[in-house]
Amino acid sequence: MLVLRMLKVNHYIKNFVCAVPLLFSKNFVHIDLLLNTIYIIIAFCFISSCVYIINDLIDIKKDRIHPVKCNRPIASGKISIPVAVLTFIVLLILSLFISFKVNSFCCLFVLLYLVLNILYSFFLKNIIIVDIACIALGFIFRILAGCAAIFVLPSPLVILLTFFLSMFFTCTKRKLELQVMNNDSAARQSLKEIDLNTINQFILINAILAISFYFTYVLDAETIKKAGTPYLYITVIPFTLIVYRLFLLINTTKIADDPIIYLEKDKIIKWLFAFYFLTFGILLLVK
Repeated sequence: MLVLRMLKVNHYIKNFVCAVPLLFSKNFVHIDLLLNTIYIIIAFCFISSCVYIINDLIDIKKDRIHPVKCNRPIASGKISIPVAVLTFIVLLILSLFISFKVNSFCCLFVLLYLVLNILYSFFLKNIIIVDIACIALGFIFRILAGCAAIFVLPSPLVILLTFFLSMFFTCTKRKLELQVMNNDSAARQSLKEIDLNTINQFILINAILAISFYFTYVLDAETIKKAGTPYLYITVIPFTLIVYRLFLLINTTKIADDPIIYLEKDKIIKWLFAFYFLTFGILLLVK
């Protein structure tokens, strides 16, 4: 259990973004492309755990005086540094092997994701705005790897949608972190340069942009052609409801410093996601 907490397995859900190109292109009916997507999801799960380990090792001193992060396995001393380093090496090798097995482009995006996050862990996370943009770029690398896995070109609209949606999630995380902080010495540098009012505006702007680009994407002629149905615009309804629900939760509860907790524990969010995927699946069958 401690190892799983160190690897942040509950965050693996983020890596299913790699499957977006497969889903919208309807290539999931091709077993080889489906397997490629599964492989790249696994590769990103492993490399993201590597990133979490690096970040925890770098921030070990700050985490020990943080009101929430002090309970992390490495910061609390429950998992030793040598064990963490060994785990990192094993997962890194597995991630590169699996992604290269798919194709060299997938491996390249995995490497770029690792390099970006190493730079982020050392100094980019302390630069206001840049820290948020780096996380958004990480999601774009996932999308690009998903496209490379099934040999399709990425849609500019999907790239923009991914960027602003991930910016929305990252800004909500920053807001939650600000709300639970009671010790300035434990706060990341970028949090010291922003206030709740500003971060609330960022959240609102990115929520609006994410919904707008999703709406634009499902109405795009190329999307309609690939999906084989003109009715995907209906999924804008559950998509928007999901954003609304997250917006409500981050403004009415203070149970965590990460919005991923809401995806795990909030029943309404789970039902809305089920509604979204059910609607999406049904519409793909409509000719």
